[in-house]
Amino acid sequence: MHGIKQIFNIFHKFRRTDLFKTSFGNGIATIIKLFTGLVSNKIVAIYLGPAGIALLAQFQNFVEITGYFANFGVNNGITKYIAEHQTDEKKTASYISTGFYITLFGTFLLSCVIFFGRFYFSDHLLQTRQYSYIFIILSLSMLLITLNTFVISVLNGYKEFKIIIIRNIVAALVSLAITVLLVIKWKLHGALIGVILSQIVVFFIVVGVIRRFSWFKLTVFLKNFHKSTVFNLSKFSIMSLSIVAFVFVQLQIRNYIINHISVVEAGHWQAIVRISDIYLMVITNTLILYYLPRLSEIKSKIVLRNEILKGYAFIMPLTIFSAACIFFVKGFVVRLLFSAEFLPMLPLFKFQLLGDVFKVASWMLSVTMMAKAMTYVYIITDLVFCVINYLLAVFFINTFGIIGATYAFAIHYFLYLCTLIFIFRKTLFIKAGKNEI
Repeated sequence: MHGIKQIFNIFHKFRRTDLFKTSFGNGIATIIKLFTGLVSNKIVAIYLGPAGIALLAQFQNFVEITGYFANFGVNNGITKYIAEHQTDEKKTASYISTGFYITLFGTFLLSCVIFFGRFYFSDHLLQTRQYSYIFIILSLSMLLITLNTFVISVLNGYKEFKIIIIRNIVAALVSLAITVLLVIKWKLHGALIGVILSQIVVFFIVVGVIRRFSWFKLTVFLKNFHKSTVFNLSKFSIMSLSIVAFVFVQLQIRNYIINHISVVEAGHWQAIVRISDIYLMVITNTLILYYLPRLSEIKSKIVLRNEILKGYAFIMPLTIFSAACIFFVKGFVVRLLFSAEFLPMLPLFKFQLLGDVFKVASWMLSVTMMAKAMTYVYIITDLVFCVINYLLAVFFINTFGIIGATYAFAIHYFLYLCTLIFIFRKTLFIKAGKNEI
């Protein structure tokens, strides 16, 4: 009885922490997003099939990459520095206004590149020039898309978790409605337009919610352009290259599968990646939503280690349990999310799910590098492992076929995790009394 009471007291104490509150709210948002994802995936799978899903993913990856280039990857930096200086109104205003100017400049440049390169992008990403008009729409919508992510980064810095969680719920519902309507009416054309339109609609909804916030004023956004602020944010611009590289590698692996096996097999691989994204949503969102601003605040190595270990104690059992559940009901999951047409992907689950466990374990330390602005270590490790990931994928796909992509995924994240543990060995295994970072 005493042991049970102790466990209850520990849980009761943990229930009051920001981590639990954030995770719980995020969990509700994820359940809603999971439900909308089920419906959306089902509609897309039925109307587009594996080939359509592969091409849709190509375009989604392209939008992700352009989003990072459009603001030079400063969003995580804005979150970090606002979290650090949220009591200093002058400093936070400088990061907001400078970040806004950077976003405007980068978006203008990238919109021009997309517009004038529309035929090239359509040919190489979507296998035909008939979708070039989609890239015109994207170039004209780019500013609203980048402002959407910019505003979220500011909210994250101010720890407005409730608004971000509500925004994620609204985004899931809006995306579902737009996807279902457009895919049923125009199939792949509708799906591609839906990727752009859903982000625009969500942006205007978020603006309506935060319009009365003290920092959400044109005078704040246009206040000043600070060179010193640009220097601080530039560290995160360099870091964002690794994020872009990761998405680019995904795009290239999918292209490799399309060109060397088939677009249908590429759709099967994309489907297993999509399943991972769905069930890991609550975990990965918590890492960014809670841990990036939280770890940015910490000045002591002991406190940092304890926060990392607390995160592992909460996140890893949840990840392993979720992966195990997915594995044992994988046939049901494929039929539920997609259709019987996707059943040939069942052998892909084992190593994909194992890789997911390594991935989450490594992300905890990767977010720590971002929070502590370990610029060069972060960028070098991520870029090196992006190359390793692609080379492993090519080797194993050539050797074992489509299942080789999951072998590469698991091995890549295992090696990445081992490398990060080595980098953080002095923090993870710190001796008492050594408190400074």
